[in-house]
Amino acid sequence: MKEEYKDFVGIYDESVPIDLCNVFVENWEEAKKNNTIIDCTVENETGPSYIRQDETAFIKPLSSTIYPKPPVDAYFKFLVECFKSYTTRYGIEFKGIIYNDIFKIHKVRKSEGFHVWHYERATPEGLDRLVAYMTYLEAPKEGGETEFLHQSLRIKPVVGRTLLWPAGFTHMHRGNPPLDGEKMYITGWFNASRIDLSKVGGE
Repeated sequence: MKEEYKDFVGIYDESVPIDLCNVFVENWEEAKKNNTIIDCTVENETGPSYIRQDETAFIKPLSSTIYPKPPVDAYFKFLVECFKSYTTRYGIEFKGIIYNDIFKIHKVRKSEGFHVWHYERATPEGLDRLVAYMTYLEAPKEGGETEFLHQSLRIKPVVGRTLLWPAGFTHMHRGNPPLDGEKMYITGWFNASRIDLSKVGGE
């Protein structure tokens, strides 16, 4: 795995094997038939098409039937290695529990994507998010960059490349549309639990 850091954005090339990325890409049509994916007949997820227009699967790693369990487990092992490298690089310590109970997979075709500047803690349900992550599963020939506003940074999608960044307002970002080809990626958050869940109901 190759590591690079730019303004608290961790870039990890060759972090996930291409063969594993291909498993998720090949299983996309199967995922669309599962009950836990949003209604793909709806034009967009959050508003007019200029805000968002792509297909999104919401996946719970511990109970998902969208994808076979083995590739999900394998992906998270690689992701955790990126997270360990990130926290070591910046000396991040958290005395409680850090968890990830859901992630998303996006399929983005030409001109689609989430083009509005946003950050990952902008909603009440997102306040526990500590670090966001993204892994590119499929990359277009041109376009589709992940762009960070205040860092003046655009990162090209590369299959097997993982990004980690702070979930707060310092790292406003957006997805630029693919210009030639399609993009698919996994994204989610490492959440910081407000209580030690392991001690709930204990002595």
